Amino acid sequence: MTATTITDPKTTVLPLLEGSTWPNAAEALAQVNALPIPGTRTEAWKYTRVGKLFNQNYSVPNAAATVTLPVRLPFDVTRIVFVNGHFRADLSDDLKVQKGLVIDSLSKHLSHGPVKEHYGANAPINDRLFTAMNAAAPTDGSILLVTKGVKVEKPIHMLHVITDSNALIQPRDLLMLHQDAEAEVIFETVGNNVGGSLINAVRESVLGEGACLAIHLLQNAADGPSMIGLDGVLVNAKGHFSIDTTTLEGSLIRNEVHIALAGPEAHAELNGVYVLNGTTHCDNHTYIGHDVPDCTSNELYKGIVAEKGTGVFNGKVYVKQDAQRTRAYQSNANILQGDDARIFTKPELEIYADDVKCSHGCTIGRFDEQGMFYLRSRGVSEAEAKKMMAHAFMNDVLERIANEHWREHLAGLIDTKLGML
Repeated sequence: MTATTITDPKTTVLPLLEGSTWPNAAEALAQVNALPIPGTRTEAWKYTRVGKLFNQNYSVPNAAATVTLPVRLPFDVTRIVFVNGHFRADLSDDLKVQKGLVIDSLSKHLSHGPVKEHYGANAPINDRLFTAMNAAAPTDGSILLVTKGVKVEKPIHMLHVITDSNALIQPRDLLMLHQDAEAEVIFETVGNNVGGSLINAVRESVLGEGACLAIHLLQNAADGPSMIGLDGVLVNAKGHFSIDTTTLEGSLIRNEVHIALAGPEAHAELNGVYVLNGTTHCDNHTYIGHDVPDCTSNELYKGIVAEKGTGVFNGKVYVKQDAQRTRAYQSNANILQGDDARIFTKPELEIYADDVKCSHGCTIGRFDEQGMFYLRSRGVSEAEAKKMMAHAFMNDVLERIANEHWREHLAGLIDTKLGML
């Protein structure tokens, strides 16, 4: 039976999910069949309409595509390359870069004990269709294992190169840091004129006691694919997790971060910058669960939305009854440029403990007219004045990034993007 004779739009992807040998794939496929496509009546997806993603027939991604890699980052990294979701050892750096560090294709390690223990544990399907799709048939992905006390010497750059214009690509990553381990990972997607593709990614991170993991996520693919992503994170006692998400290009983008602070003195820091124009839609959806006492979290997202771009922010902090002495802070600020730009923002606190310090807030506005007048009166052009004010607006988010080389690289990319508004 072909997709054209069935009214269920999910039939455009179901044939690509059948016959997978990944763990629990059959159960996940059954969930795909059972779960509805999120619509406007689904609160968590109210402002991000994904029904159109199922209105086209996707193809199997080409693993052997010939590609020209972009220029390397302007600082020393270990680069791992995926082409259309498939690991390419021939394009990657040497994987055996340091004792106590394992970097490889996840598909090669599915039978290993640590993978069997943690795979799927921090990204349960529940009622999330896209997680079920990914679990039913991951394309490939990365495994990062850092053993006890090992500090990874240089950042790991996971570079995803997309060449196919109508492919369903489902990366699956598993990052495991043992006690007191430290690592820094950059995830970047590049590709041109691949707007018909869908990247549906799931990344799980497990931090042992005292471990420290920093993730940098860059979305800057011109005329790029639709991207749906989920980060499921477990932080144990005294662990420190941070993620900064920078969105500059794309069509429909949804970034979900789901964090469980599971041990005393665990900390999570979430930072985001988005500069949107054209018809780009970017939705940042976060959840931080304070499950035990004495944990902290800090969340700051800022965006500039122009032309017909749309920004969505929904951040929820949940404090359980026993999670006393919680400290949690959340903020979202936005600048709209033009009458057609839109932003929907909803910071949330749900608190059941009484000894806490928590705050949240959001702002929506335009460029400060008095500031613009001040700069223009001193000979600064309108375009340059807006760029200066935009940098000042986003600077406190960038300053939270500890890696100064990555921070400077992002500032240059943002500067280029601002010149297009």
